[in-house]
Amino acid sequence: MRTRTWVIFIVVNVIVSAVVMLIILFAWERARNSPTPTPISAPALQTPQDTVIQPTAMPAFTPTPPEPRQYIVQEGDTLGAIAQTYDVSIEDLMAANGITDPNRLALGQTLVIPPELFPANSPTETPPELVPTGPLPTPFPTLTPSGPPMVEIGQVLGADDLATEVVVIRNLGGTVDLAEWTLSDAEGNTFTFPTITLFADVQMRVHSIPGRSTPSDLYWGRESPAWNVGELVTLRDRIGDTVDTFIVP
Repeated sequence: MRTRTWVIFIVVNVIVSAVVMLIILFAWERARNSPTPTPISAPALQTPQDTVIQPTAMPAFTPTPPEPRQYIVQEGDTLGAIAQTYDVSIEDLMAANGITDPNRLALGQTLVIPPELFPANSPTETPPELVPTGPLPTPFPTLTPSGPPMVEIGQVLGADDLATEVVVIRNLGGTVDLAEWTLSDAEGNTFTFPTITLFADVQMRVHSIPGRSTPSDLYWGRESPAWNVGELVTLRDRIGDTVDTFIVP
């Protein structure tokens, strides 16, 4: 009886061992044949240094050239007075119209006024003003355009005829204020200039007849001629110093 019990114990032990061995082999075989998981890498973080911002190009601004202006010469106009009115130089006015003699203008002549240096239209966006970091440069001194004034009596026309009698005054130098200057002769006929400016390279006419004065033409308002042929006409400044003399032809 003991022998049979021992045999049963051995058989059961063998069966259990075999079952355990089969389970271990099955688990090992399944683990070997299972796919290896692929690791998932996290996306690389982009640092601010890696980001390159391309500047937006501003559209090029092409200024529209201003249209030239025109002026029709009226009676009594001079090139200097027209240049002063339109704030341009006499040289630019002459160059724009092919004029070689600034003292010769035709009544009704059409003059082209040169355009301004800067166009009237500007871009819609104004660039920011740059603030200099260093010391400011020393500005250049303002230069006088033509030096000291050189006023003279250029002509006396139509002497002894009130309707045509006129004295031409011209300035070959810098700008001068003619206020209280005088034109006179030996007989005591004296014309006193009002407050008026005579610019460089500009001439002015003094008429003996009545009329409405302009920057280029002054009217004395006499009822008889002032100048006689052969007499001496004297131009004096406001303190009475003689500036120029002229003998009436």
